[in-house]
Amino acid sequence: MKRKNLMVIFSIILLLFIAAGCTPETAGDMTDSNDSDSNDNATEEGSPSARDDIVIGIESDAVTMLANTDVNYVNDVQIRNIYDPLIERDNEGGFIPGLASEWKNIDELTWEFTLREDVTFHNGKPFTAEDVKQNIEYILNEENNSFYRSRWTAFKEVKVIDDYKVQIITHEPLPNLLLRIADDLLIMDMEHVQEVGLDEAAKNPVGTGAYKFSEWERDQYLKLEANEDYWNGAPSIKQVTFKYIPEFSTRLAAFLSGEIDLFKNVPVDSVERVENDGNSKIEMIGSSRINYVALNTFYDGPLQDKKVRQAISYAVNVDELLASVLNGNGTKMTGPLSKINADYAETEGYEYDPEKAIQLLEEAGYKPSDITLQLDTPNGRYPMDTHVAQAIAAQLQQIGITVNVQVNEWGNHLAKIRQREMSDMFILGWGPAFDAQGTVENLFTEEAPYSGFYDPEVQEMISNAIPIFDPEERKQAWAEIQQRLVEEAAWIYLWQQGDLYAVRKNLSFQPRIDEKMLVHTMSWN
Repeated sequence: MKRKNLMVIFSIILLLFIAAGCTPETAGDMTDSNDSDSNDNATEEGSPSARDDIVIGIESDAVTMLANTDVNYVNDVQIRNIYDPLIERDNEGGFIPGLASEWKNIDELTWEFTLREDVTFHNGKPFTAEDVKQNIEYILNEENNSFYRSRWTAFKEVKVIDDYKVQIITHEPLPNLLLRIADDLLIMDMEHVQEVGLDEAAKNPVGTGAYKFSEWERDQYLKLEANEDYWNGAPSIKQVTFKYIPEFSTRLAAFLSGEIDLFKNVPVDSVERVENDGNSKIEMIGSSRINYVALNTFYDGPLQDKKVRQAISYAVNVDELLASVLNGNGTKMTGPLSKINADYAETEGYEYDPEKAIQLLEEAGYKPSDITLQLDTPNGRYPMDTHVAQAIAAQLQQIGITVNVQVNEWGNHLAKIRQREMSDMFILGWGPAFDAQGTVENLFTEEAPYSGFYDPEVQEMISNAIPIFDPEERKQAWAEIQQRLVEEAAWIYLWQQGDLYAVRKNLSFQPRIDEKMLVHTMSWN
């Protein structure tokens, strides 16, 4: 993603936000935090006091401290402070060296990585090519139940050339192998894992990252301490706490009272309260995350019928949702990829047309009043998620369809999707989403853990597109798949998320389009 394109998206979101009115605050009627001195971090003379700690509010507990295991943003955003990738991303989403100093494509099946020679794990063990080999083998081993495994089926073997050079060989051409390496693979000390066992390693991780594990109180907090020997320089912030606060309104109250210093997904109707607080600021960025409603074909219900899915899509007014629920804070999607995705193709979406919706239902043999659906949503994971769900239910009720909204705790919401326990529809987001395969393969194939749609012809199209090396042919193949998914009405296509962060005023923090919170890049002014 070029900086120019990102700034255009940012400017559009910002203008929409400024122009939008505010609805009653999600946080409720709270007292003005400006009367409190609990969060000003100031000396008697009024200058900022020296701080070497930070508390970050986050919506739920991590599932595990093991790397390469659970595909879950709230898990990933925490453990990326403990573990390092071979390839990192810059703030625009481009690849930059991490534990690998350089890489090259030897042939269509072979990639070679040269590793840094000055890296040690938190326990003092040197990092070598053998660690790369063992971590990839961990993903591929069925016994480890890694949710990344379905994304790594093309990987065949890893060859250690010497201590600091490794080759990765695939079964078939994998043009976007670097994306898998950058977005999935984190390096943990597999000797530690083998020594203490998976259960213990899941509670006591050892990586090479900027922070060492300190303490984990389930459903309460995770505490980390600075790795003073970090290969990329000792962090200026020495103590990190991720505090688990599921509710939007409670996170906001905790921030304004000084209990936490940073949190993501500020309710759009509460931005003004943060901006009016003298110790706070809002940081905004157009995220690479997409938000959608899956129309679940794994469930034996009316949404297995294509015409019913199309009818639902025509009956939901996305423009109205963006304006009235999100106050304009998002960019409408017409297909499965956002406009900042490298493989994005223009698609003709479903414009609001309730009469067309009723007509399609009748063609499918249904009266709207005959249909009762369930819509599952998390609470506090995405901007205004429960409000969005209720608004969609109200829109479908306007044509006679009854929708029961089921609100889930985030961890339970993910588990229901992975275990195929969802019923008709569910709200989910996906990101970082920088290329088509990273989204489409993971959300529209039979075995992918978060998929809500499966069609054998679509899966064959996906399988055929993955190994194409020629850039133009590859882009065309993914464009055809995007068009097919729109025709199939696999989702209610919603929006590219606009990310709003509440930030303590004297904290140097730059939001990223990949949503990572790398604390070693932050500092107190």
